Amino acid sequence: GLLGLGGGSLSLVGQLGGQTGGAFSYCLVSRGSDASGSLEFGRGAMPVGAAWVPLLRNPRAPSFYYVGLSGLGVGGIRVPVSEDIFQLTELGYGGVVMDTGTAVSRFPTLAYKALRDAFIAQTANLPRISTVSIFDTCYNLSDFVTIRVPTVSFYFSGGPILTLPASNFLIPVDDVGTFCLAFASSTSGLSIIGNIQQEGIQISFDGANGFVGFGPNVC
Repeated sequence: GLLGLGGGSLSLVGQLGGQTGGAFSYCLVSRGSDASGSLEFGRGAMPVGAAWVPLLRNPRAPSFYYVGLSGLGVGGIRVPVSEDIFQLTELGYGGVVMDTGTAVSRFPTLAYKALRDAFIAQTANLPRISTVSIFDTCYNLSDFVTIRVPTVSFYFSGGPILTLPASNFLIPVDDVGTFCLAFASSTSGLSIIGNIQQEGIQISFDGANGFVGFGPNVC
């Protein structure tokens, strides 16, 4: 079954109402890990030391959790993309949502290509292979024991920066050493931060005060 945790009145959070104060926190365990994930409700689950980002409201999609994203980075350098491409318009189009039901983060084509091209430029020493499914940036790493890859970061409006571990953006797609960059192009103006990019990071929603927090705990 599905557990609805969206912002609408039909979600579990909405139905619990004042019992949770509109607050919950989760940590999605990383693929292949023996660790346990977590899901906690109530204001007591709100961590100290998280990086807090304001939630944005969209009357056209009240159950979605929108956040302000100002840019993307590869290797500590922001990619050349205008902040406007991530904006939620007054009519409710575009914007960036947090969604555990979507696996791979998606960005409008211009933003995705800028991210992809920056990553390719900084991994020229790794052997690339052809497209695999929706992934157009893949590598044959079967001959490597360890590798170093550039970081990928999300720059949120207001200052917070979320830098992802490599396992959250370079993922295995078979059992013979093929790894792909786990982002894709969006067919619309909507950007989605999916569950692969959220793995292993404590994420906390404070619906009453309108914030989402990243960290400080991991799983």
